[in-house]
Amino acid sequence: MEVKEGRKYYYVVVLTKVVMFGGNILFAFHNDGKKRKADDLSASDSGFNICADLLLPKREGRVERLLTLDDVSGFWRTKFVKSTPEWRSGVKATIWFIHTINRLGGTGTECRDELSQEYREAMDGGCHSFDLVAEKVLAGYTPDQNEHL
Repeated sequence: MEVKEGRKYYYVVVLTKVVMFGGNILFAFHNDGKKRKADDLSASDSGFNICADLLLPKREGRVERLLTLDDVSGFWRTKFVKSTPEWRSGVKATIWFIHTINRLGGTGTECRDELSQEYREAMDGGCHSFDLVAEKVLAGYTPDQNEHL
């Protein structure tokens, strides 16, 4: 899908039906906001998984389906989601909860030690507005850059 945000274009692959408070888990392609062709996008491109709410961009007519994929498995960068109760900016978390994509409900596995690299790279928990996704795309964000790690 192509999503227009401001004067820039962002490209995502929708990986799930609605989960986590109304959002879809997406693969967001890193780019500079310039318009691209669907043929130029592939599963080997850099990007990240994130849960985002596309309701407002859809309602405002800023979303265009470029193509339908039969197999999106190559766009999954992780099968885990990490979350923490820490919310203060710049503060490192001491407790993390790890969930698998298949079991997003419940408390998950609690981790109080340093997270393994696999868990550091896990998708950030929560459902994010698309403007936040756009900022992360332009910044080249990956979940191992989470400010609380």
